[in-house]
Amino acid sequence: MVRKLLLMVVLVMAAAGFSFIGVQAENLQDQVYALYGRFDAGILTLMYPVGSYDFETQEFSMVSQFDVNELMFGLNLKLPLGLLYVRGAAYTTVGNVMNFSQNGTLGIYGKLGAGLNVLFLTAETGVRLFYLFGDPEFQFNFSPQYFYISLGLSF
Repeated sequence: MVRKLLLMVVLVMAAAGFSFIGVQAENLQDQVYALYGRFDAGILTLMYPVGSYDFETQEFSMVSQFDVNELMFGLNLKLPLGLLYVRGAAYTTVGNVMNFSQNGTLGIYGKLGAGLNVLFLTAETGVRLFYLFGDPEFQFNFSPQYFYISLGLSF
C-alpha cells in the first residue's frame, strides 16, 4: 500500500514537472544540520533526509538505507514577486500518516520563507514550524531559532 502511494505521488510529480530540485539544510541543534533532498512540482513537495552535518566536529554522516517512513510529502505555495518570492509549506512523513490511526496524533511540519531566483538558480531561507494535530494540549512550535536554507535549480 505504501509503495503504491509513493509511486503514485512520484508519477503525479513527474507529470506536473519539477519546479524545484535541490537540497535543504535545517538546523536541529546549535551547530547540527539535517540535510534533505527536496523536489517540488507545482503545489506538491517531496523531501527525504540524506544525512546530517555537524559544524563543531566538521563531520558529515549519510543515511545508510532508504526508509519510506522517513519520506516527507506535503503542499507548498509560492508567491512570486519578480526575482523574489515568498513560500509557505506544510508537510508530514509517511510514517506519521501510517501511525495516525494508532496514536491519534499527526505531526505536521511547516515553513515560512523567502527566496531569490536568478536564472535557474534558487536560494531560499526561512523559519520552520511544528504542529501536533490531535494533541489535546495544542502543541505548536514557532521559533526563529529553527530555520532552514535551500539551494537548487528552479524551472
